[in-house]
Amino acid sequence: MSGILYVTGADERYFATILLLLESFGRQLPDARLMVCDYGLAAGQRAYLAERGQLLPRPTGLPETLHPYAKKAAILDYVGDLPWRALCWIDADMLAVGLDDTVMAQLLQRLEASGADIALTTDINSLALSDVAAMDKGGTGMAPFRALLAESGADPAAPYISVGFWLCRSRNLLVEWDRRSRGMRPHSLFEQNVMALLIHGPRWGQAGRALLLDPVEWQPQNHLLPLIRSSGDGYGVRGRTVRLVHCTSCGYWFMDVYKSHVEVNGRALAGYFRILHNPVLRALQTDLLHDHVTRHGDALARHGLLGDAPAGRNP
Repeated sequence: MSGILYVTGADERYFATILLLLESFGRQLPDARLMVCDYGLAAGQRAYLAERGQLLPRPTGLPETLHPYAKKAAILDYVGDLPWRALCWIDADMLAVGLDDTVMAQLLQRLEASGADIALTTDINSLALSDVAAMDKGGTGMAPFRALLAESGADPAAPYISVGFWLCRSRNLLVEWDRRSRGMRPHSLFEQNVMALLIHGPRWGQAGRALLLDPVEWQPQNHLLPLIRSSGDGYGVRGRTVRLVHCTSCGYWFMDVYKSHVEVNGRALAGYFRILHNPVLRALQTDLLHDHVTRHGDALARHGLLGDAPAGRNP
């Protein structure tokens, strides 16, 4: 056993997206289990995941109205007493395409050998902290982040990071992430901003304890989505093997995002879908959803998540 506990999280709108991640994760890491934090799932969605042994219910005492970003930072409350040597977060809108036990064991070994607390990627657009602080172009939207940047003592030229994927072995870091995020005035990506300052800010006590990973390998997204191609038994982009595809982009470029239904074997799964334009990845998404609904259709139907298929749109 690797000792890695894998976790994601979703609300009702992300359920269909979660099914794609669960199916892709199961193909890559069949002996591991990906747990799902409840950020506002519908009753049938919770029941389905609970039946699979993959639901982490919203903890007692964690307000239902708490912003999803703050719920993400409260991951230790969700995990509770589950044992782990390292905790791995994967965003709900990702596809696992190049992970296996060996890859993750090697990453954990790198993390431990480096003496760092957390492994995570830099920003796909190579942004610095100062770039994020100026996103509102002198307005008030990012004022909370600018104040925290000054407070933390972080170098404004330090690389910005992503919390879409990370592997962490420090409970103390995650406790501090939760503490600082929970009372945060909401602003763009505030839980990610807090983590960036935790790993870069010398006044916040965690500076220099992060292993920074290549985002092109670990979570290509945005402008790289159209460039990803099949490569051997997996996928590649810019000469690198892709580990996770992050199905996100500015303004939802490179994908179709809609509320509709998808037909599989004469039955319909309704929900919110984000289907990529890249034909290679679109085919993968279609295959993943088809396989999941085919194999687990009875359970989905039992919990009211699958119905008769009307005429409609397919991915």
